[in-house]
Amino acid sequence: MALIDCPECGKKVSDAATSCPNCGIGIASARETQAAGTPLTTIQETGKRLKLHTIGAVLLLLVGAIWFFSQPTGIEQHASPWPPLLMFLGLTWYLVTKLRIWWHHK
Repeated sequence: MALIDCPECGKKVSDAATSCPNCGIGIASARETQAAGTPLTTIQETGKRLKLHTIGAVLLLLVGAIWFFSQPTGIEQHASPWPPLLMFLGLTWYLVTKLRIWWHHK
């Protein structure tokens, strides 16, 4: 068993592997398609980095929402400006990430 470079991400992968553990491209099919001269396709359409951005945005949105709705209400109580800001930032981050995912999938 030898280590080869992944044709998609360039990381070292076993030549016996069916797909790259880093980017998910099929290794056996990549070798066959490179020999035939056809373009490569990946198994995963969304990269791990964009998936982590989506998870981070949703968590930020949820923390802001939970904090916002758990604040005590009353005349003497002053609402903190941080929960709505966290919710706005989480929602904006989520929408920008979804736009980036859409943009990279042609």
